[in-house]
Amino acid sequence: MESTFASEPNAKSRGAVQSISRGFAVLEAVVAHDLPVGVTELARQCDLPVGTIHRLVQSLYELGYVDKDESSKYFAGPRLTKLTGTRQKTVAAIAQPYLDRIAQELGETVAVGTLKGGFVVGIARTPGTRSIRIHTSIGVPSHPHASALGKLLLGTMPVEQVHHILDHTHMPRFTPATITDRPTLLDAIATAQERGYAVNEGEQEEGMRCVAVAIACDLAPIGFSLSAPTLRMPDNVLMTTVDTLRNAAVALADDLRGVRYLTSHD
Repeated sequence: MESTFASEPNAKSRGAVQSISRGFAVLEAVVAHDLPVGVTELARQCDLPVGTIHRLVQSLYELGYVDKDESSKYFAGPRLTKLTGTRQKTVAAIAQPYLDRIAQELGETVAVGTLKGGFVVGIARTPGTRSIRIHTSIGVPSHPHASALGKLLLGTMPVEQVHHILDHTHMPRFTPATITDRPTLLDAIATAQERGYAVNEGEQEEGMRCVAVAIACDLAPIGFSLSAPTLRMPDNVLMTTVDTLRNAAVALADDLRGVRYLTSHD
């Protein structure tokens, strides 16, 4: 009589599962690191031998899921970028109604953004309804040290990674208020994490104030940012804005929980 029970996985199938698991671990480490990352750091982060990492990243490189620079450091390849880009469009589509409602309610320009290549990049936006408003563009990178959203998202990373990003992006001065030294920036990042929101006090453009709050999303660190002329955003308006953004962030995070299961249907 034949058994109706599934047989135990053999050594070959267990080995295949382990290889796939390790491959995904390397991919996640590459994406999480944001900037190009070397084999030694990947081995440390994934807790695997350097030789194993070499074999895995070479396979991922040949498949197009990772790419490498002239110093043999690895970053997201074209096939992985295509997958994440599809999901980014999905996030933008889900976030857009929230952005429209916030802009209509508060009258100011609001956006959803993330970090890409160490820079802050907008995913979706809605311009404010006021005649004087800040102009932001989707996909145009901005320096994280002079951005409310940049400070907030840098705070989600280990300090070593923050330094790595700043080594890559530097800290140019845009206005007299721009933070250009690391200790002060690290203090500002810590303050943003304690408060649950970050503020840009004319650090990127004089006369403008920006506030950002995080959106809980497993796909990537993202957040809302809202910008307005400083005169239109005194402290009491700032706190009302924070409350509005936080409420929207909680609702949007709930809508985004299913995005991880989506494929390229968007």
